[in-house]
Amino acid sequence: MKNKIRVNVYIPSVDSEYEILIPANDTIKKVLDLIIKSVNELTDDILTKNDRHYLLDPETSKIYDNAAVVRETGITNSKRIILI
Repeated sequence: MKNKIRVNVYIPSVDSEYEILIPANDTIKKVLDLIIKSVNELTDDILTKNDRHYLLDPETSKIYDNAAVVRETGITNSKRIILI
């Protein structure tokens, strides 16, 4: 389980939060695509897949760089992130 991080993803556009395991060694962009796919599988495709989605740290209001590797961003287990 060391290569996975459990995060809570809040999606304000649908006022929902999901607990998701994400790979620690992938880029934010790959994880973003994975989160969108996972949420769409749990719902009736509530999210569109496009390049306008971002992951945001609610504590700092910082948008994560899509090219950054997750393990280098400070995202840890039980971290709450926002998908905008």
